Order: sequence, then structure tokens, then C-alpha cells
Amino acid sequence: MGMYYSIELKNNEEIGYVDFPYPLSYFFEQIGGYNDKSIVSQIEKILDIDLSIFQKIYNSEMGFEEEFEDFDVEAVENEMWVDIDALINKLEEFKNKTEKNKNYFLKVVLNPKDDRNVYQDFDYEKMIKYQQENPLSLYPIENGIISEKILENSINELLNTLKEIKRNGETEIRLIYE
Repeated sequence: MGMYYSIELKNNEEIGYVDFPYPLSYFFEQIGGYNDKSIVSQIEKILDIDLSIFQKIYNSEMGFEEEFEDFDVEAVENEMWVDIDALINKLEEFKNKTEKNKNYFLKVVLNPKDDRNVYQDFDYEKMIKYQQENPLSLYPIENGIISEKILENSINELLNTLKEIKRNGETEIRLIYE
């Protein structure tokens, strides 16, 4: 089972967590796996947008070092709350930039073949050799998220969700990644 984003409400414990659109969750979690080759990083450059607000995530199992006496776990956990208006504004900016640059996804470098099976053995020498012979293998595969407008639909879905949460009185949420 993979890891996914969800939304934690700050002031409504009855609801607890709200779903984050799966395609958008997949999109944002790639940044750690592909670094500057991830679709997120490439799109940030292509559209000239900073999406780092979506990397401000909380995981209850992060585990804070207990050996530091002065370490204030509660303060760190409180820093993970994100202003809902900031997220809405960033999503609207993202949506506007994708609409103005309709073919932005054509500039994203992708791995043309699904060669994930090469990495299942975890034979380090074999992987390095394969990557040298196939430099595009260092990029994510084409899965349709950006080319089939799935990303834009997910942005709209999350925008609607956040606006509804805001209408219900929330001002901050926490992005959970588990």
C-alpha cells in the first residue's frame, strides 16, 4: 500500500480527515522519488510557480528526536498547519497557469517506457548500468495525469473541497501524508 495525502481539519474533530484527490496526491508525492526530474519540479519551472506549500506535510509517525531536551514537539506540530486561503490562492494560481499554457505538459520530460521492473531486483550495479544506457529511465513514466487533463480535474476538485471547508469555518488545515 502506498502513501497518500489527506486533509486534517483543525477545528472539527467530528469529521477528522477529508480526502485529497488521489491523482493530485500521486502528483505531489513524486517530488521525493524523482527530485528535479519529477513532474512537479519540471512543471514548477515550466509554469514559473512555487508549489512547495504542498510539501508542508505532517505525518504522525515522523518521530521527533526525544534526546533533545529543548525540542518542543507541540510547536513543531503546530507549524504544520497551513492557512486555507494560502492553499486556495496557490491552487487558483496553478489552475490559471495551466489554463494559460494549455500545452505545458508537452515540455515535461518523461520516461517513454515503463521499466520499473528493472528496479525490483535492487542490484545496484545493474541499475546504474541501466540508467547510463537509458538516461530517460531517471524520469517518471507517462501515466496520463498531465496529458489527459486528470491533473486539472484534481485541482478543481481540491479547490472545491477547500472552499467548502472554508465555508464551514475552518481557517487552517494540515496536509497529512501517510
